[in-house]
Amino acid sequence: MAEHSSQRRDKSPGISSWFVHGTLVIGLISAFIAVFIKSFQSSSPPVLHKYTLGTDSGICQQVPKLSPRNKQVEQYVREKVDSEEYQREIINKLSAIIRIPSESYDDLGPIGEDDRWNVFFEVQDYIKVNYPTVFENVALDHANTHGLILTWEGSVPPSEAKPILMLAHQDVVPVLAENVKDWTHPPYEGHYDGEIIWGRGATDDKGYLISIIESLDLLIKSGFAPKRTVILAFGCDEEISGENCGRPISDFLHEKYGDDGIYLIMDEGSTGIQREFDQSFALVSIAEKGYLDVVINVSSTGGHASNPPDHNVIGILSEIVVAIENHPFPGKVTPNNPMFRFLECGAIHAPESRFPMAVRRMLGPAAQNDSFSQEQLARTLDDMRYYFQTSQSVGKINGGVKINAIPETASIMVNLRLAVETSISQVMAHYESLVSPIAKKRGMAFGGFHSPCSLTDKRKVCMFGVDALEPAPVSPVDAEPYRILSGTIKNVLKPLAPEDSLIVTPYLMPANTDTKFFWALTKNIYRFTPVNLVENLNRAHTTDEFIRADEFVREPLFFASLILNADDIVG
Repeated sequence: MAEHSSQRRDKSPGISSWFVHGTLVIGLISAFIAVFIKSFQSSSPPVLHKYTLGTDSGICQQVPKLSPRNKQVEQYVREKVDSEEYQREIINKLSAIIRIPSESYDDLGPIGEDDRWNVFFEVQDYIKVNYPTVFENVALDHANTHGLILTWEGSVPPSEAKPILMLAHQDVVPVLAENVKDWTHPPYEGHYDGEIIWGRGATDDKGYLISIIESLDLLIKSGFAPKRTVILAFGCDEEISGENCGRPISDFLHEKYGDDGIYLIMDEGSTGIQREFDQSFALVSIAEKGYLDVVINVSSTGGHASNPPDHNVIGILSEIVVAIENHPFPGKVTPNNPMFRFLECGAIHAPESRFPMAVRRMLGPAAQNDSFSQEQLARTLDDMRYYFQTSQSVGKINGGVKINAIPETASIMVNLRLAVETSISQVMAHYESLVSPIAKKRGMAFGGFHSPCSLTDKRKVCMFGVDALEPAPVSPVDAEPYRILSGTIKNVLKPLAPEDSLIVTPYLMPANTDTKFFWALTKNIYRFTPVNLVENLNRAHTTDEFIRADEFVREPLFFASLILNADDIVG
């Protein structure tokens, strides 16, 4: 407002002057107010204004629906997917592959040595038998035996038209024998009750696997010949790390196509179509949180329990646990987080009465990096806290072997999922600042993450980092592949949001997928499952995992349309 201060008079007018020149004064005041309002609206920062303009704000702009140019092929796929015969067939295929208990375990030995890997031969055989047309037209490569790579060569070289890559995984989370009784239908029966397909892997991730291979089968049978190469890759150990199949698949493709050699990667998403703020959203995850397991070991001398020290290793370790839990990582909602874009989309497209005004008011300052507003916004959205802050969970504890012996060592493991704004080094520094003073107070030596440390050291606190993964790069939403994906979603998935328009929005994946190995292959990595995911991802990883049949049977139409739309832009 400084530019208006020179218009102010050196002396205030007397009362008589107000009466004589009242009309002029009122006019000046009106002009001043108009200028003030205009200046406020155009000044920086516009705290609330731009989040009340709706689609005129330019925020969360939506692309129009995108339909493939090849109407004959599109019509063939649509008619197939809509036919009752086809729907029965694809439901039976999913039920049958669910019956193969392709569980992956944390303690699996190397492929070729541990017989528990052999179940993946059954998965491969099943796919080959049920999709002969696909395997007559694709090249099949193996990565470390059980990683499957199916390449449908396009007519245009990859150097001119980068391939599209679709990922899925064959493995599922184990079902404990004692929990089988809790399932409505046995976990490996693949039961279909006329509405729902039940079983381990129905959603995570065999439904996705069947859908993307079905999309190739339909396109091949339609007579479509791609210009852009299409690649399907199926991992065997996504649920335990991906090191045995996910990484070898990535290495194989990187050697073949090089840095930035892939046009677009699609993988499963932790979210699909969901209704928030009384508005339907297609939630496309454009990033993943980071990952770190921290091991903290406390060692000391042992002895007889009749002559204990004031604080033995279990007591000291307990102090450390309390310190960790009493010092959680702060939450901040920043523009670097894809969830900020989701909130912007909600502010613009959700019914005004359904989007919290408190959130709307804080978005403007938060967008301009006002730290207080970013922290306050995170507190306001506390039920979504772990989309905005690093989570920490003490998941394992070990110590002591006999009740009358002073334990010589005790340890814990802490699982952390890193917020997109942080880094492994920052998390490690935070933990060292918490644990080092406790070690010093108890007269213990301290070994941080980068210090030499042996579990045989006595009177020492040691820290180790395991399975460290930085937060994933944020994929662009202003890039051509994202626009094609958005247009395909608009065109195909509208039936999943019959009440209103379907808004495509960026989102964050709080867990990790095999895409963590593929960062060098492309910036355009998107994680999205084209169904309504409800009840904790359709109860994936827990009892009664399921997928709705009427949504599942249309997934191949989505993936086939995406392939066609990506092919249309090839010259």
